[in-house]
Amino acid sequence: MDANDLLMGGGTKSVNWQKNPIGYTVIGTITDTPKVEQLKKFDSDELDFWPSGDPKMQIVVTLQTDQRDPADADDDGKRRLHIPPRMMAPVREAIQKVGAKGLEIGGRLAVQRTGGSGVKGDPFTFAAEYGAPTVDPGSLLGGQAAPAQAPMLAQPAPQAAAAPSAAQSLGITQPAAVAIPCPPGMDPVKWAALPEMQQRTIAAAMAQPADQPTPF
Repeated sequence: MDANDLLMGGGTKSVNWQKNPIGYTVIGTITDTPKVEQLKKFDSDELDFWPSGDPKMQIVVTLQTDQRDPADADDDGKRRLHIPPRMMAPVREAIQKVGAKGLEIGGRLAVQRTGGSGVKGDPFTFAAEYGAPTVDPGSLLGGQAAPAQAPMLAQPAPQAAAAPSAAQSLGITQPAAVAIPCPPGMDPVKWAALPEMQQRTIAAAMAQPADQPTPF
């Protein structure tokens, strides 16, 4: 916490996953150097430790987001994101995906709740994307949260190229279609709109001598 936050009784709001549904996404730009602090036990103010006796640690990142609390006129959009061990894996993978060395000031981070209720025995699960300060942040980091029904990192599958025809596979060249010329006295626009079979029928009929019956 900033000294003035403590003095004035304010402080940056923390992301609350419990109050938001699966699919809720936090997106923002990192404004301060990430910090490390010890976790507290579930539903307690008591510090938590691993069975080995080592303290359980988490990372705290301050993000500048587009979120605002309408009930708080002083809300500047900054949100404190706590990254516990369970969230570290997807965040780490997101950082490695763009070839970055870690979370940096100016980087863009997006974290989405993908499952879990947050109660004991059913922890939250998360997905993440990261854009280093010099890297295009990508789809979710443009400022729009993904819908709850869609996985955060889902990308559209590339469309397969159309399979070659049997003639193409055998190296056979298909003859180009030959346009049937418009007969004299007919509107070229209406002629072009006619099906090819009808054009051929009319052309054949008009080419016959006058003493022979037409085919239709």
